Amino acid sequence: MDAAREALHGLQQPEGYDEPEILSFICEWLDPWRGAVTEDDIWDWENNSTIDYLQMLQTMMKTWKPRPAEMMLHNDKLSQTGQLSMIALLRGQRRYDEALELSLSLVRSDPIGVRPRLATALCLLDTGQWHDAKTVLDELIKSDSKDPRVQALAVIFGYGTKGREHMEVSLLLDDQKETKKWMDAAPVNAYAALLQKGGLDEAMNANVLIASHEATRRAVPPRYSPGILMSIFQYLVLIPVWFVLGILAYQEIGDVEGLAVLSGLLFLHYSYRRVIRQQEHQIRHRDQRGMIKYARRLKRFKAVPQASNIPIGNHLLLSGILVTVNGVVLDIGYPAWMFERLSKEPDKKVRQRLRKRSMALEKGKTPRVSTLGKAWWLKRPKEHGESGPMLERSIGPVAYRGRTNYIRKKEPQALNDAAEGKETQLQKRFIPRNTIRSERP
Repeated sequence: MDAAREALHGLQQPEGYDEPEILSFICEWLDPWRGAVTEDDIWDWENNSTIDYLQMLQTMMKTWKPRPAEMMLHNDKLSQTGQLSMIALLRGQRRYDEALELSLSLVRSDPIGVRPRLATALCLLDTGQWHDAKTVLDELIKSDSKDPRVQALAVIFGYGTKGREHMEVSLLLDDQKETKKWMDAAPVNAYAALLQKGGLDEAMNANVLIASHEATRRAVPPRYSPGILMSIFQYLVLIPVWFVLGILAYQEIGDVEGLAVLSGLLFLHYSYRRVIRQQEHQIRHRDQRGMIKYARRLKRFKAVPQASNIPIGNHLLLSGILVTVNGVVLDIGYPAWMFERLSKEPDKKVRQRLRKRSMALEKGKTPRVSTLGKAWWLKRPKEHGESGPMLERSIGPVAYRGRTNYIRKKEPQALNDAAEGKETQLQKRFIPRNTIRSERP
């Protein structure tokens, strides 16, 4: 964190290009104990998608409630990526219809995007429309067969086991030992940490949102607070013991010695607690004491996210705080210690709100957590009698706007021409014809 601050300091520019300043702000915001920014500094940024999305995450974390409608304030790449993360959270909380509706809206806004179609296929899988999801996957394979995310989706739909060298596929197929390397390769991917034994604290360090569905189901507030037994032990057991020892020393040894023993024990007690708090505030990728305590708290309430309760494919969609570097959207995670930035609210009130949604979540359909069988489309009957691709029936021609040229640009000849600096011959370009009905022959 300190190295990032130092590197960004020289990149800040007073006007125009504001990405370095936003990155510097995010670095400070990620450190709630030593960061030089407060919530009031957020209002210095107006109509900025990065800051607006950060505020939305903070608001959502208060009650673990996805808020996809608020992401429609912007229509840039970062906001679209944030909406994909909302789809993952909606799937986890078994709100499949809302997730499908949001994914279709993303396909309308970005017809050539891979992840909107990928999200649509996963949502159709959740709702039981497997054959419709297969049509979406077939379109993705035709246009982006080399994309690791598409290969992972193909594995989910029983198309084989190709692409194990990629993280997206490896997390679906490989065992615990082989997936351990992805914890360091992708430190903000919480799913990779969850697959490891004892990796819950690393997962909370990477992205606490992966636990939102289980925290909602068990009505666990996001703010960490020590257990009642620990507080009782600290104040009603340990401190009285120190006083008893001081009194014994006072009676058996002497007045001065008794006071010295009592003062020394109390000093050591509070010094130890202070050191422990400082260690909890020390940000580390692994074995951060604060995240270990947070993970123990989730285990105590039986709100542990696992591969057995996370909808399959969610690791392809879930993200945390998003930033842009030269226009490229990057995910930097959303650690659990960000609850320090939340306004304090009694846990009892938060639990009351969570219990209402917990009941609705329990009534929902259990998510699918395993891949489909091989050649399932030959055994499973179609869900309806309609023909044609699902997106063509649900959205129409808008879902295919620009895809023909997009696919042509990926043909071997077009790629070779682009590499050599040649221009594709005019007669080989795709030029739409007969687009006006009145002029059709």
